[in-house]
Formats: sequence, C-alpha cells, structure tokens
Amino acid sequence: MSTSPLFVASVAKAFSILDCFRHTANDLSLMEMVQLSGMDKSAAQRYAHTLCELGVLEQNSQTRRYRLGKKVLNQAFDYLRTNAFVESVNPLLLDICEKTGERISLSLIENDELVHVMRHQTKTQEYQASLVGRRVPVFCTAGGRASLASLGPSELEAWLKGKEFHAYTPDTVTDHHKLKTVLSQIRRKGYALVVNEFIHGEIALGAAVLSDDGKPFAAIHISGSAWEWGANEYEKKFAPILMNAISRIQRPLRT
Repeated sequence: MSTSPLFVASVAKAFSILDCFRHTANDLSLMEMVQLSGMDKSAAQRYAHTLCELGVLEQNSQTRRYRLGKKVLNQAFDYLRTNAFVESVNPLLLDICEKTGERISLSLIENDELVHVMRHQTKTQEYQASLVGRRVPVFCTAGGRASLASLGPSELEAWLKGKEFHAYTPDTVTDHHKLKTVLSQIRRKGYALVVNEFIHGEIALGAAVLSDDGKPFAAIHISGSAWEWGANEYEKKFAPILMNAISRIQRPLRT
C-alpha cells in the first residue's frame, strides 16, 4: 500500500472489495469477500453496505449474496467515451474486421498486461474472450510481444529482470533466452504471430502502436481459430492488412 500522505486508505479498501469479483464467476457471500479482501467481517460488511447504497454493488434479497452493480459500467462507458485515441482508431478496427472476418481487438498496455478496450467480431466465440476490459499477459500474446519487440535492448532487459512466466499451454514460451530470440524475429517483421501459446486453438497477429516518442502504449490484434488456419496462410493473408491499419493511425497521439 502507498506511503504517500495523499493516499486515502479507505478508498483503497473499497476497491479491494470490488476486486474480489476478479477471482470468481459467481455472486459472493460476505465471508467470501472477507477471505478474498483480507478485511475483518465488520469492515467488509460496512464497505459492502456502502457500495450497495451507491449502486456499485447489488445484494440478492433472498440469498444475501453480492454481485457487481450496473453502475460499475458507468466508468467503463465514460473511459471509452472520453478517450480520443480509442475513438479515432475504432473506424480502422471496423475496416479490419470487415476485410478479414476475424476478431479484432485494440488493447492498451498497463504494466505487464494488455487491457482490451475495443473488440469487434463476426463469429460466435468463447464469451469471456470477446469482452472489453479483459486483461491478458504481454509476454505470450501477439500484441504484447510486438510491444516488447519495440523496446530497446536495455529497456527489454530491465523489463525481463526477475520475471518468471506462467505457461498457459504446452506451447507457451517462458524461457527468457527463447523469448528474446522470438522478439528479434518480430522486430524484423514489425508484427508478431502467436499460435496456441495463450489460448489453445487460437492464432493471432499483433502489432504495436507507438507514441510520438517511440514507446509502445497500445496494440491491435487479429485473432482466429488455429483449427481453421495454418500459421503461414494466416500471416500471408492478414499481416498486410494489419500493418496497413497501423500505418494509417494518425499522429500526434493522445496516450
């Protein structure tokens, strides 16, 4: 927790209650929120009651279990509504989706993750994979690797230092040396191709969006089924469309 004198611990505790729902697919009881948040029962109950009064949480009158309230969606809407970059790129995403017929995603980089902020698809796909707000790791996703490949050698070494990577599938590259070899290949092409490394059965192309000072802050992905496409065919067909879209993003960028 922050040691800044400006830091309001009670606000952080309220968010720790909301963060409990990142770890479950169902409604939560008060005791489950106590366990997940690390608060005592009395504090958790007070925060949960306050959040319910504000509409940020809702409580089932019969089961007494809690779920996120519809007001949570207000912040997601306002974020996207007021983000000029996301708004400006959306027509490009729609154009890519129309040309490819695949799932198209725009992600923003936050620390070691990408956060999907805009998604378009033409096929029925796994529900959670299609949602805005989903977080995915940088090291084993196409857009994430394209972003890492844009870093300078010292920046990449600093980013890798001390990190241990989780293998999401048997094909996930977790070794630092192997990952740097992969990133060197991506750097030469300008985009990344990832097959079966984050989600088994998924093939994806990704390219980084760089700020005016050359730093990666976003990525565009084209994703499809590895059961329908071979890697070479997917790359040959869709990589030019992806890179054309990247070249059409207007500068200067608001990051």
